[in-house]
Amino acid sequence: MLRAVTALIALIGIGIVVVAVMTILSQQASGAQPWGNELSDNIIFARTIPFVLALGVAAGMFGGAMSRNASSTRSGQVRRFSRATVIGHWIITLGFVLALPTGVWQYLGGIVDVTAPFPLYLSYRVHYIGAAIILFSLAYFLVYWWQTGHHSLYVPRTQWSTHLRGLAAELPAQIGRLVTRVFRLQDGGATAPVGQFTYYETAFSFPTWTFALALITVTGLIKALRYLTPVPGPVLWGASTLHVAAMVLLVLKLLDHLRYVFARWPLVVAMTTTWVSDQYARAHFPAWRQKRDPTEAA
Repeated sequence: MLRAVTALIALIGIGIVVVAVMTILSQQASGAQPWGNELSDNIIFARTIPFVLALGVAAGMFGGAMSRNASSTRSGQVRRFSRATVIGHWIITLGFVLALPTGVWQYLGGIVDVTAPFPLYLSYRVHYIGAAIILFSLAYFLVYWWQTGHHSLYVPRTQWSTHLRGLAAELPAQIGRLVTRVFRLQDGGATAPVGQFTYYETAFSFPTWTFALALITVTGLIKALRYLTPVPGPVLWGASTLHVAAMVLLVLKLLDHLRYVFARWPLVVAMTTTWVSDQYARAHFPAWRQKRDPTEAA
């Protein structure tokens, strides 16, 4: 019953948001103001941000309601990711594909003084579409994880030493020793078996993603806010500078992510089919596989 009510509320919310966004788009296209293409896109993006976030919240509620009680195993395989996670992952991937190259071009194009073979406003338009998809995805995942109680990527405050020690063990020996010295970890000794995610993912990859996405989101919202209300010059300058820094960090993190997952091809397959072989799970995620139950898919 609760699942059905949650799904109904989410669907109603999605419908309201779609109507609101269509209204904004029709108002902007009505010709009531002499907007140029670029300025018009800026204002549309700024005005739709609350509705894009609301749509992500509603979709996250719906995904959480629909993902419960899914089958967790089948012949020789175990469900690594839920369908909702796979869908959300590929949606945010689309956002990165649209937003990162156009964002890089906007800054590098000006630095090297190269004119694109297409109008500048088109680059901004694609960038805003990608940014909106990313904002939607962030709201979606936060609500979905809250709905399902998923916290496998989160390191509890009292377990950071364990995860950092596991990270040091997973890294090449020289880098691992450096991590051990920097964080003053006790050298030697066995680490706890790997859970649903490796220590590299929990102690380094996910925190880095979180920081970079939080930074680019906050600074991007400040940059967009200037089209709706005055923003002090120093604040806008700082936000723009940090936005570029976050973009560079995201590009580096994306390359690192691709390096990591393509070296572990079964995880790429799992992020498409939701399944990983039981043999692979037992070999690489023993603690997770041992206590696996239907509610633990990421």
